[in-house]
Amino acid sequence: MVSTVHNLTHRLVSIRGNSGETWHLPPGGALELPTAETVENDKLSKLVANGVLSVQSDESADQVPAAQKKRR
Repeated sequence: MVSTVHNLTHRLVSIRGNSGETWHLPPGGALELPTAETVENDKLSKLVANGVLSVQSDESADQVPAAQKKRR
């Protein structure tokens, strides 16, 4: 699964994922990260609670529509 992280401020924001990797989001920018990087991440949760970032989980990005699945 993929999550989209949006910077809601007018300043550069650095994000550290659960893996220890760091990303830098420009003002108003967005970034797609694996959901594993964003879940249970205390620092990211604090930034979301303070209105600095917003996180959207895109569950449908990894799912194949039922019409496209082959039936056996």
